[in-house]
Amino acid sequence: MTSRERLLAAIEFTGPDRCPIHHYVFPGAIWRHGQRLLDLADKYPDDFGNEAIKANTSPPPAEGEEVTDVVEWQDGWGTVWRRLRGYTSGEVLRPAIPDWDAWRTYQFPPQPSDEHFEQFAASVKERHPEHFVMGSGGGFFQHMQHLRGPANYFVDLAEDNEGVHELADRMVEYNLYSIERYVKAGADCIGFGDDWGSQDRLLIHPDHWRRFFKPRYRRMFEPAREAGVHVWFHTDGWILEIIDDLIEIGVTVLNPQHPCMGTKRVGEIAGGRVCIRTDIDRQWVIPYGTPEQVVEAVKEAIAAFGSFNGGVLLHGEVGPDVPFGNIEALYSAFYEYGKYPLRWL
Repeated sequence: MTSRERLLAAIEFTGPDRCPIHHYVFPGAIWRHGQRLLDLADKYPDDFGNEAIKANTSPPPAEGEEVTDVVEWQDGWGTVWRRLRGYTSGEVLRPAIPDWDAWRTYQFPPQPSDEHFEQFAASVKERHPEHFVMGSGGGFFQHMQHLRGPANYFVDLAEDNEGVHELADRMVEYNLYSIERYVKAGADCIGFGDDWGSQDRLLIHPDHWRRFFKPRYRRMFEPAREAGVHVWFHTDGWILEIIDDLIEIGVTVLNPQHPCMGTKRVGEIAGGRVCIRTDIDRQWVIPYGTPEQVVEAVKEAIAAFGSFNGGVLLHGEVGPDVPFGNIEALYSAFYEYGKYPLRWL
């Protein structure tokens, strides 16, 4: 099977030859382990051409700099960020819309050009039929937090003020512009990402989520699902109460942080209904467990999500604190235990 055929078969439960694989490695892990990590990824390649690893293969810190040094920058929306040098995400330092007076004059960045979507369409034609191609659905819940600042934004939601509705509706319209064009250009999937959970509960009450966010997500998912294009939704933290809702409104690939909710428990809700991109426990098992525990976590995820003639996409995030032996155990287990039929179960 080509990578694209394998991914579509897993998402659509039509029988891949093995579980598809998606690697993600932070820059700091590459700086720590060097070429042997890159060689290991080549030995156990993923189904996306190891793109996420290549994208983070940046030069190591200069002499005197550390992985834990703090760097700051301003994004294209006007939000100022800070993060640790060895990672790819961080926290908001100064929001672009600190108050609703600033909202009155705030300008969204220009939409991507027609040339961008023409190039994307040309890339789809070039990469098909071997490669799975994903377009971006844009930011939403988290992005609005970044624009307002997280504390401000949660107060907005609690107050249910006029501005929070205006911002959300404008974000939906802004995102639909690109979503519709990526679909028209031939994307296999549109990707979305919002971290909706804390360690043990949803960040807002599920009823509030259903009133405010669910219909807006549905609007953004509709152009893809009506065209037969898949919807990929990443969300960290506890989301147990809204998994059914996400499936209902069109998510076909769900990437939850299943270990914090219980992998088996998530499998009982979602197994066979939506393809799960796994998140092998990156808080404890991958960085601090033994290689044997890493392997068992991979097997548990395959058993929970992949026993439905597909249904699982194997992924485990590798940060700077992960020992090389655990990375090797993770990638080799993906290949050893992800082959269909799953005779080891």
